[in-house]
Amino acid sequence: MDIKHFACALQVKALAGDGVFSGYASVFNQVDQQNEIVEPGAFARTLRLASRQNRMPAMLWMHDPTMPIGLWLSLREDDNGLAVEGRLALRTQKGADAYELLKLGALTGLSIGYRVVESKIEPKRKARILTDVDLFEISLVTFPANEAARVNEVKRGIRGSAFSIQGSKPPQAAALSHAAARLRQAARTLTEK
Repeated sequence: MDIKHFACALQVKALAGDGVFSGYASVFNQVDQQNEIVEPGAFARTLRLASRQNRMPAMLWMHDPTMPIGLWLSLREDDNGLAVEGRLALRTQKGADAYELLKLGALTGLSIGYRVVESKIEPKRKARILTDVDLFEISLVTFPANEAARVNEVKRGIRGSAFSIQGSKPPQAAALSHAAARLRQAARTLTEK
């Protein structure tokens, strides 16, 4: 079985205080760095199967099958791509790490793990068009292959406040980052004694 990974930038629409986030795992009709294009409808069969079996693809950290970090609550195709909503396991180390990195805007990539069922070659762009795939997992990743989607808003979960992370940080970010660094240094000092 030839399992492939297709990374695209995570476009998080919202990130709640309970670890729930939404965005796009794949964006249609975009050439990625592997010279592949996901066609609308490519996920339809695998999504129907997942619904019948009441089983979602795994949510993994960097494609590591030993590091599940949450679960997918919903997946659906829309005009833009594969829209996803998931919940991070905040009581696990990697789930909490992923949540913090998403809030900061430091982690922005999603990558799908799949097996190609059907594809065709588009001679004009010399790209492989994915028309049907078996979707096994969706991972949060650092380096996406598809630059079409980006994180655009993060909800903090505190009184529903939100901030745009494109081009700026929330006003408290620098102070919080400095405080966190001081706390880490104090913890190191205590453990060395």
